[in-house]
Amino acid sequence: MRTLADLSIDRSSRFTLQDQLARQIRDLIQSGALAPCEPLPSTRDLAAELEVSRNTAIYAYDRLVSEGYLESTSRGFALP
Repeated sequence: MRTLADLSIDRSSRFTLQDQLARQIRDLIQSGALAPCEPLPSTRDLAAELEVSRNTAIYAYDRLVSEGYLESTSRGFALP
């Protein structure tokens, strides 16, 4: 989960916060920086760390689930 500590949000960007978050996590997955089956922080923890609303984290994770990059588990979200 240390890898996600490198995520950053640019509030002046033309991209929405959820777009930025989803894109950065997708890039980490595609580059291999996140290992398969690695659990991700909860939406609450991620939102608090980045100082965004929890809905922003939920929407980003949900988008990545719909794209097949993440799967929802009983304990949160993880890479398939």
